[in-house]
Amino acid sequence: MHISSIGTTVALFAALASSQRLTKPPLQQNLDNLKQGFINNLNPVASTRTAFQAGYIPSDCKRIAEREGFNPADIQSWTVQYADCSAPWLFCYHRASNGPLDDFIDRFGRLPVHTRQFCRHIVSLPAAGGYAYNDGGNLVYFGVTLSDINVHIHEAAHSLDLIGIFFPDKPLSSSAKWANEYALDSAVPDPYAQTNQIENVAQNTVITTYERNVPGGFFGLNADANRIFHQFATVDTEQRQADPANLLVKGGTCTGRLANSSPVPVSGTAATLQAAAKAPAVPAPNVALPPGLATIQGAAFNTNGTCHFG
Repeated sequence: MHISSIGTTVALFAALASSQRLTKPPLQQNLDNLKQGFINNLNPVASTRTAFQAGYIPSDCKRIAEREGFNPADIQSWTVQYADCSAPWLFCYHRASNGPLDDFIDRFGRLPVHTRQFCRHIVSLPAAGGYAYNDGGNLVYFGVTLSDINVHIHEAAHSLDLIGIFFPDKPLSSSAKWANEYALDSAVPDPYAQTNQIENVAQNTVITTYERNVPGGFFGLNADANRIFHQFATVDTEQRQADPANLLVKGGTCTGRLANSSPVPVSGTAATLQAAAKAPAVPAPNVALPPGLATIQGAAFNTNGTCHFG
């Protein structure tokens, strides 16, 4: 199990990579033509859901909800146990979300488990449109993106990149290796990949996931795919050589997880949370990872400034 040591220094790498818009032309106008192939070939994993302890919410979910202007009391927290991992994921689902909770659980569960294990909490918030971002491993979805398989893969890709799983101990998107391979190609996957190298790596991860799980692959779908070959091949090499290997290939079981954020009372301001937590009416739920499952060290990053993918 790869344990990252980059910590908060990822912010410096991310700032550099996110400051430069890419000028190479897009290969496609979007990657929507991949969605059905994903749905047909990334099969849903059996799961069960249980309501989180009443009166509590994962602290990261509370922080994100308040930052986005939502009342944490409107967030339904769920423990979702997938059959391919001994530790459940904590979902935070706003009551007014723009899609069913079942769809949300289904789409995330279709991601290869070795990709999924680098995601902490899964958050859905209502919005008139649809976009998403990754907050330190927490995947935050707005509007209809909660049921979009491409968006799930894209946001999870930020974890693989920025936690330092693709490329040992630092983001692939800001590495000299990535810059050199990018220079050899004549295009990027789509207009969104032009945003910066962080988004470009994420979109290339969507393509690599398709190539490795869907018969015929992306290179059988687009006759000009060789225009992004070096970018694809770099992501593919890194995902094959990572720990665990073949991060983007379906099958297997989880080998580690990001630690869950601590449960906190739903009600109360930040100033009163500490006092309230000392003597809650109901004991806080235990969200520790089970024995034998490695704890993956995370990193501090937030793609909200540039990633409004959807």
